[in-house]
Amino acid sequence: MLMGPTTVRFRVHIAPVGREVIRVVKPMITLKADVAILLTLSKTDQSGLSAQIIRKELEKEHIPTTIIECNISDSSEIVNEVGSIVSAYPHHEYMYNVSTGARAASIAGVIAGMFWGVRPYHIGINEMAKPVHGEGDLPTVGSPQFVPTFQIPRLDQAAIEALEFIASTKEPISKNLLITELKKTGKVGPRQSKSVTPQALYGQLDSILYKLETWGFVELIGHGKSARVSITETGIEGRKMFFHMLKPRSPLSMLE
Repeated sequence: MLMGPTTVRFRVHIAPVGREVIRVVKPMITLKADVAILLTLSKTDQSGLSAQIIRKELEKEHIPTTIIECNISDSSEIVNEVGSIVSAYPHHEYMYNVSTGARAASIAGVIAGMFWGVRPYHIGINEMAKPVHGEGDLPTVGSPQFVPTFQIPRLDQAAIEALEFIASTKEPISKNLLITELKKTGKVGPRQSKSVTPQALYGQLDSILYKLETWGFVELIGHGKSARVSITETGIEGRKMFFHMLKPRSPLSMLE
């Protein structure tokens, strides 16, 4: 989506939720959030109850809030969730609280910062103080501190489609089979002319595989045209992180 002259740019805050309430609410108020997105494993467990309290606290500040269920103990799933949100409305400013929720959720926030341009931040707590809303909900200390990140070039659609097909096979696959699959969506094939030589097709595929191999997502067994391709453990996690690029979800209406 391109940002037009009348497009509203929101400060969108994303926070995984555990037991803490104040640590989620306070920095959103301080950083003047326009919209809040809470990630929780379930809307009915302890984190879900905390999310409901957070929503009520943010309502007092006129900050619209939505709660999304996802596995906040799986970094890859959270990265995919954040990517899905950002890709639907990339013109907004996105921030992510890495102080709250499971440790995997904190890691995901930093990765999302490198992939999707999200700004992760952290805020401390007073561990000597009494809990506010319940066990583990302690007052914050100081101001939110942004976590430095660097931008990583994302994989393109062709690489993601190739990775998905490789992941769908139980055994290493041939380059020829992968070319056949990618030709169906035009990810390899003729470019400026009406025809393409077999050598050119293999060259296009090798360019895609080079990206995946550089990321550690695939392993090539053998050499040249006869090489076979298999997905790695890292590739399995990467597939989850980029899955929204293959199956875009319905965008959040609150970000329109």
